[in-house]
Amino acid sequence: MKSTKGNLVWIAACAAGAAMAAFLIWAFAQPGTLGMYRWGYRAPVLGLIALGVLPLVAAAAARALKGAAGVAPKIATGVAYAASAVALLTALAVAAYVFSNAYGRAASPFRPTTIDPSAGLPTRAVAEGEPTLRIAVSSDGHYGRDASNAEARSAILRLSEAEYRSGRLDAFINLGDIVEMGMEADDWREAIESMRRDAPTLPFLALLGNHDALIGGYARWKAAFAPAGGRSSATGPSPSSWRLDAGRVHFIALDLLWGPEGFGAKEKAWLSAQLEAIPPSDYIVVMSHCFFYSSGYVDEETGMAWYDHADMLREVAPLIAGKADLVISGHNHYMEWIEADGTAWAVVGALGGKPDPEPSYVSPGSVWRNQGVFGRLVLELTPDGLACEFQDQDGSPLFERVLR
Repeated sequence: MKSTKGNLVWIAACAAGAAMAAFLIWAFAQPGTLGMYRWGYRAPVLGLIALGVLPLVAAAAARALKGAAGVAPKIATGVAYAASAVALLTALAVAAYVFSNAYGRAASPFRPTTIDPSAGLPTRAVAEGEPTLRIAVSSDGHYGRDASNAEARSAILRLSEAEYRSGRLDAFINLGDIVEMGMEADDWREAIESMRRDAPTLPFLALLGNHDALIGGYARWKAAFAPAGGRSSATGPSPSSWRLDAGRVHFIALDLLWGPEGFGAKEKAWLSAQLEAIPPSDYIVVMSHCFFYSSGYVDEETGMAWYDHADMLREVAPLIAGKADLVISGHNHYMEWIEADGTAWAVVGALGGKPDPEPSYVSPGSVWRNQGVFGRLVLELTPDGLACEFQDQDGSPLFERVLR
């Protein structure tokens, strides 16, 4: 009888530990979770790990006290059962909450107009017969967060929609962090309904941001923004990585959320193949959510440096520098133009998310920087080259460079 009770204690402890482990394995298999952990947001993960291990420790203690005199064995056994119950219920409750949000009801019946990158994007002919292309890029709207600026977001989208309808804009590329919490249907509903209201016909391409991916949010992002079309040589290792050819301008999107986590040999080989396939005389624009070079600050909560991303610059930038004409990123909520390593690097996390603080660190290659103003980066193919103009939310110019 005592042996049976001892086995039940271990069975309960193992069941609780296995349930917690299963959830954590699933969570870390999702895009962005490892990056979230590495970038200082460890407390919830460590708490769940500790809670999953606690029943096993308590069961071991109960086994060690078996046969001891007094009430100690009964107390230890009771504590082991209680720890197992708490851990198991917590694992099931957390999993139920996450799964019901990430895979629950549809956020909206509306899906923004999306472009199939494998089909390319045709250029237009201006009066002189020269081909032209005009693309707007911005990032980090953070729908669902009270601190975000809804008025600025809508102004940028309405401006882009009006230009598209008048034939002056070809597409809008969102570099991620569309929403604040990726698994929440309400955040996606707010984002999608805003786009339906402010930019119902504007063609979108969107990258996955680290907030979009939280936790299980990848399913929500795919439902709204995964590019249409089948697999092709221009399709990357994930739906958030692709190549879009538009005449002499080639856009390459990389699936980089917090940093180079998950950007392994397969992804690097694909990137290298795309770069090699593009004629040297053409323009190459590489895009990612996470920044490479950027001015920034040290986050008070985590102590992490949100500037010149060391991992990105060490592991990914050498594949791009000197080959791409321009690299555009979000993640940091600034607008900035940086020139380094034979390439221009732009940061445009200005679609409405709460502005980051005034930088305490300025990237050595920084040429121009704006903090606190919302806007977009407009790329236009002209006879003089690829014009890159930062604009505020009303379309007023802030800074321009021409890549020749």
